[in-house]
Amino acid sequence: MRERWSIESWHWIRDTQLHEDDHRYSGNGAGVMAALRTAGLNLLRLAGFDSIREGLQAVMHDIKALLAMATRQPRQKPA
Repeated sequence: MRERWSIESWHWIRDTQLHEDDHRYSGNGAGVMAALRTAGLNLLRLAGFDSIREGLQAVMHDIKALLAMATRQPRQKPA
């Protein structure tokens, strides 16, 4: 049951913040766009944003911040 709600909450974020259900891509476009959205959401999480909305607003018009997030190295966990 927990897995189901975990998937539903992820889809809710994708639909409310990225309006994924409104897009009508065909062919490989749908898969490519879904992969790009997933990568973007994961970058926001790795950058430390707890709120996807805040993260999107922080980098929406700042290409340098977006590129910095995409090229930063992940922190190593202490052994």
